[in-house]
Amino acid sequence: MKYYIAFFLFMITTTSFAQTTRKIVKDFDGDLKKDSIFIDSDKDILVLWLSTQKYKRIESKEIRYLNFGNTLVATKRGFEFWNDYDRSAFVSVFEYSKTAKKMQLVQMRRTDDILRGDFPGEKTGTSTLNLLTHKYVGVFKKGVKGKVVKMPVINAEIVYPKTYLETYSDAINFDYQTKCIALYEKNKK
Repeated sequence: MKYYIAFFLFMITTTSFAQTTRKIVKDFDGDLKKDSIFIDSDKDILVLWLSTQKYKRIESKEIRYLNFGNTLVATKRGFEFWNDYDRSAFVSVFEYSKTAKKMQLVQMRRTDDILRGDFPGEKTGTSTLNLLTHKYVGVFKKGVKGKVVKMPVINAEIVYPKTYLETYSDAINFDYQTKCIALYEKNKK
């Protein structure tokens, strides 16, 4: 019994720490000096300090729908900003652009539970958009005669202008969501 309690407490501790990554300190710009990014929940923005920018405070635009489930995740070449909602979630992937000398939004990913009301527990779709190549891939399911059926993969091209941390807001995520849903509706037939 002690082992179960210890395991349960370990899982709660691990889960709580995994979901509350509010700050990342690592070398984003490749100069072997530590940089940092954090979520400022008071101002609803992302804040970045880069050593190549002499640690000048760089702020995103306002993230109007900064949800409780937001977090930062370190990646090999940058970081991901996760912003989760009740029935959908966004992941914005940033990497350092050596040519622009800024953190650039290079990918957006999205999950959507469009069918959850009719099919509880069903994950109904994921999509990803590579902002460097403009390649969109959507993998969705749909309800057909009381069953959930996997749809053919949706491949498309979606073009956005280059977006850097200082020009980023969640407006781009919601625009992406609108385009993604339109592609789903067009292809679900």
